[in-house]
Amino acid sequence: MKKIIVYEHASNGCLSRYLNDASFSWYTRLKICIDIANGLKYLHGGDGGQDVVIHRDIKSSNILLTKDWKAKICGFELSLTYPTNQKMELAISDVVGSPGYCDPLYWKTHTLTKESDIYSLGVVLFEILCGRSACLEEYTDEYRFLDVSVKRHFQEEPLNDILFEGIKEQIVLKSLFTFQEIAFQCLHEKREERPTAGEVVTELQKALEYQVSFSILTEQYYEGI
Repeated sequence: MKKIIVYEHASNGCLSRYLNDASFSWYTRLKICIDIANGLKYLHGGDGGQDVVIHRDIKSSNILLTKDWKAKICGFELSLTYPTNQKMELAISDVVGSPGYCDPLYWKTHTLTKESDIYSLGVVLFEILCGRSACLEEYTDEYRFLDVSVKRHFQEEPLNDILFEGIKEQIVLKSLFTFQEIAFQCLHEKREERPTAGEVVTELQKALEYQVSFSILTEQYYEGI
């Protein structure tokens, strides 16, 4: 029996089209990030009722957006599954995936875990924050990869320097700090230090709450003037 995946019509296309769109607000970006992390939580056996799915190709062009801006993960051609009650590290002879998104340990060791997807998720989160794709073809050095640039800036320079200009003024600092901390943790060199998809959801929801709370307070302030 052949299995198929049926999606609702995603009329807004793929996420990669909107990364540098200034009309794509920080609030909308946060909601989309939460949807992606929730989708990955489900794939990784988050409800305990189905096999674990390792996607192997999480990237912004594999995120579809519906007419009401709900995010749906697609592109399961490379995915692998295993029983949810087993803790697995899969040995892979042929490493596949998209440059700029792949877990460096996957490339180096040819071993695959759920945490490899988490690394890719972290790259997508920073794509959304920085308004640029994971790999810029016009650059020839290592900094053409967003994850390399982010790690350098996070450790040596203000990350604010690489934030997307179109949303900088919208972002509440507490929302930004919460978001960038969990996104950067996804890129940790050690897999055991990376968060689960469920933990990413929790922190992103906090970032959204900080953003919304500030907006409400600001609105109330101006109404009182």
